[in-house]
Order: sequence, then structure tokens, then C-alpha cells
Amino acid sequence: MYKKGKLTGVGIGPGDPELITVKGMKALESADVIFYPASKLEGKQEKSFSVQILAQLGLKVSCRPLLIPMNAKNRETNYQLAFEKIKAEVESGKKVVMVAEGDLLFYSTFGYILKLAETENIPCDLIPGIPAFIAAGSAGKRAIVEGANAFEVIARPESFQQIEHALKTDRTVVVMKMSVLNGWDAFLQDCNREFLYAEGIGTSAQFLTTKVEDISDREIPYFSLITFYA
Repeated sequence: MYKKGKLTGVGIGPGDPELITVKGMKALESADVIFYPASKLEGKQEKSFSVQILAQLGLKVSCRPLLIPMNAKNRETNYQLAFEKIKAEVESGKKVVMVAEGDLLFYSTFGYILKLAETENIPCDLIPGIPAFIAAGSAGKRAIVEGANAFEVIARPESFQQIEHALKTDRTVVVMKMSVLNGWDAFLQDCNREFLYAEGIGTSAQFLTTKVEDISDREIPYFSLITFYA
């Protein structure tokens, strides 16, 4: 006979390991195994932002990747395969942690894993993390919203027209995963909104600017976002 373990999801923030909550850190330290998402697994060419954060924490816990490619056509299959690995460890009685950069349920892989776990009646604890756009506001020393102002978040925008439509309102607009569009310098030249562009928040590659000319010849990476202020 075995006693079932438990799954805990931990949001590990945008990049700075010191931004992990105390509760999240305790869960990591007490885990039997930690799983992290990876978009590529080919020998030494593993691609995972989460593991870069974990590597800075000095953990004495086994950390294992879950292959979940960002743009794969068979995403549901990848989620199911990842979940089966988690399930096997939980059913062996282990305290299992799955991490996600940023927050657990904000454009995160963990949301899909959570649904599968609930279907199997696996007990789950969730520990939230800091989303990148929240950390960017602090890094740029600029309030995202104030008073009764509203805001909107767009992730992986389909077109600049979609962003233009959002900017017709008097709300703050945050665009995440903006690298899916090309031509940001031209768009910003014609935009009459104050903005804060941020990439690599919380990492050694962190870069922030409020000037269009700083972005004109810049390659926009995946971990980038822009906040248009109301």
C-alpha cells in the first residue's frame, strides 16, 4: 500500500530569485521532487527559463524538466504527458512541486496541469508569484494604474490593429509576448501614449526604456512587454 502525496504549484516570479515568496521558497525546500517546464530538450540544449531561476536558489532537491513546447501543435498531448509524470510521483507518496515563471495562473502552463490534476482528484496547493508586468512597474518606478483607472492585458497580440483598438480607451494597456509582431518602432512612432518597454525583468539582461529610439533597431525577445499608460 502507498499513501498518496500532494502537488504544489509555485509561481517563481519574473526572473529575480529573491522575488519568490517565503511560502513558495519553503515549498521548494521541502519538496521531494520539483518539475519545471522546458520548451526544448535535446541533450545540453535544454531551453527553460524556470530552471535558470531554480539554479540560483541552492536547492538540494531533484529538479526535472517537463517538455512543453511554446508553439507545438500537439499541446494537449504534451500537457497530458507532463501530467502523467507528475501523477506518478504523487501516487508514489511524494511531495511534488511544479513551478511556473511569473504567476501560476496568469498565462501559465500550470493552469492546464491544474485542470488535469483536479480531474484525477489529486490534492493541490497553489502559491502565487509576481507577474512580469507587475515587476516591470516597480523596476520603472511608475504606477500601472491609479485611482479608478482600469487596465487591460493583451498577450500574443494578433495585430497592431488589436492594440490600436485597446488604446482608444482611457485605460492602461499592457502587451505581453510582444515579439510575435514585427514593426514596433514604426507603431510607437505613431502612438501618442506614454509607454514603458521592458525585457528580461529581474535578470542580468534587464532593459527598460520609455524612448522609441531605444527600440528602433532592437530585436524584441520573447520575455518582453510594453505598458501604455492611461
